[in-house]
Amino acid sequence: MKLLKTAMVALAVMTASPTLADTPKVLLVPGIGMEGSAWRPVLEKLVEKGLEARIVQLPFTSMSDDVSATRRAIKLVEGPVVLVGHSYGGMVITQAAQDPAAKALVYVAAFQPEVGDSLASLNASMPSAMAADALTISEDGYFTVKHDVWLKDVANGISPADAAYTVRAQAAANAEIMTETAKIAAWHDLPAWSAVATLDRTVSPELQKWMSERSGAQTIEIAAGHLVQMSHPNEVAELIERAVASVQ
Repeated sequence: MKLLKTAMVALAVMTASPTLADTPKVLLVPGIGMEGSAWRPVLEKLVEKGLEARIVQLPFTSMSDDVSATRRAIKLVEGPVVLVGHSYGGMVITQAAQDPAAKALVYVAAFQPEVGDSLASLNASMPSAMAADALTISEDGYFTVKHDVWLKDVANGISPADAAYTVRAQAAANAEIMTETAKIAAWHDLPAWSAVATLDRTVSPELQKWMSERSGAQTIEIAAGHLVQMSHPNEVAELIERAVASVQ
């Protein structure tokens, strides 16, 4: 009888408590031209809290290729996931989340497209403070942000050393990405969270707020520039933790 009671208690605990396998893993998707190490401060905070977090590296050859790379990452980690996108990464996760494993979306100074929206159309609706002549475009149609523009308009608010690193670590991106339109808007079906960077010079803070209202995202505001995940990793990690906790 005693053994039976012990077994019943153990079964009740297992049933009531989420297992490690039930805890969503976090996939961190970078912005356009950004290699994934910009997410490192946030990833380390999440791992310290016992969460499984990984960074998705994007090819930037097309938006559809970037969505495919993110969906591949979802399959590789197995189990439920929370998708987190920075900047252009928001375009990617909004479409990659058409997967049963995706449980929530977190936008960090990010685009939150409706079907038919593109980066170009969203930026044109509420232009940012970024310099108009910001890009260098190669003969084969790939672009990078000019170094002086990056330092002023993308890396504002982070340390000089980090700013120097990020400007030198840029990945060239296919210019056609700017006009590719979203085919899916997963925030219609999934809960969303948003961190608005109120000092952002790359994506208009007003646009970030408007998109967050449209998606119904639970929103916080952080007095930070575009690379808010580097300048304020604690706040961003806490937002992600709340998203994870809500869908366990």
